Amino acid sequence: MGLNKTSNLIIFYLLLSLPFFFLIGSFFVNLIAISLSLYAVSWIIISRKYDLFLKNYYIYFLPLFILFIISSIFSDYKIQAFENSFSYLIQILFFISLPIILLTDNKKLLISKIVFLIVILICIDLWFQKFFHTNITGFTTQQAGRLTSFFKDEQIPGSVIFKMSPFVIYYLFSQKKNKIIFNNKFYIILFIYFSILITGERAASILSTLLIIFLIVLNLKKINKKQFFYYLSFFIIIFIILINLKNSVIKERITYTLNNQIHNNVYLTLYKNSYLIFNNNILLGTGPQTYRYVCPKTSYIDENSKKSCSSHPHNYVFELLSDAGMFAPIFFIFSLLFFLRKNLQLIKNNFLKSLIISYTILFFFPLIPTGSFFTSFHMTLTWFSLGFLFSIKKIDYN
Repeated sequence: MGLNKTSNLIIFYLLLSLPFFFLIGSFFVNLIAISLSLYAVSWIIISRKYDLFLKNYYIYFLPLFILFIISSIFSDYKIQAFENSFSYLIQILFFISLPIILLTDNKKLLISKIVFLIVILICIDLWFQKFFHTNITGFTTQQAGRLTSFFKDEQIPGSVIFKMSPFVIYYLFSQKKNKIIFNNKFYIILFIYFSILITGERAASILSTLLIIFLIVLNLKKINKKQFFYYLSFFIIIFIILINLKNSVIKERITYTLNNQIHNNVYLTLYKNSYLIFNNNILLGTGPQTYRYVCPKTSYIDENSKKSCSSHPHNYVFELLSDAGMFAPIFFIFSLLFFLRKNLQLIKNNFLKSLIISYTILFFFPLIPTGSFFTSFHMTLTWFSLGFLFSIKKIDYN
């Protein structure tokens, strides 16, 4: 690399520390993301690797940043809008930094092992919290028995586990020398999956289920049919047991979702408010992540709907529409698709292709409620996992 060995080593250890800080809070997560982004810029300048943007197709993400800047210029909340525009740029630079830092398989294996151990720790803690109503550090369950593990009162462990799962899958399928882990990898995956389900997080549960379906469909030819039906039977038995437990959060969330999908759905009001804001600011929106400021103050949103105003619309597409206008979701979707298509052409491994396709779609899945496109914690975790995936050259299914 263009920087000296000491600097490279410090940066690598900084990256290794990032998974731990996801358990603590967003301040150090943001600090590390900014540091790694600056590292990526420094590396590109010192190494004169300016063609990296064209060669690896990162250039596709630039038009959206330009649109955010233009939207910010015309926003009534310029400071906040510019801040979130550059937050997006930092996330993309952070995304670029991962393949630069994780050049060797040993580095990929080490960070995947760290994340794997953290995920297993969270999962064990969730089951502990489920049965004893407090996690190992003393955090109690939330309303309706919702589990939070190490995240205190934030109901996000399922989402965090799902977004960290690319590291887990890479680690499990790269452990041929460790026969215990490698031979039991599907049991471990099911354990992690059911750990997500018991959190009661609908989005994480749906996305995890879709991930399993996508990977099965995309790798159907390679799947051992006898093994598949064995694990499917095991899955059905465990699912039936969990759904029939007393005060089953899985059963409660399924029932709640079916009963409130159309009626009394607060997200529909959030989407409606977002659409109204977009409809009055079609070209450039109101500025990146200004929904929280605009929604309660606009005259074209009725008072009842204003009561449901939130920090963001809880959907990437609606958020981009209201914050940056009609071209924002178009730019983002096409930049993501073009980037994905170009990079898939460079990958020969079908299993790795299926992982990249599945996670890229599901991390930005528009048909269920999502976090904010500009929220640093969740988006850093998203780009962290995607950057890791795009740094992988091969992964064996068997």
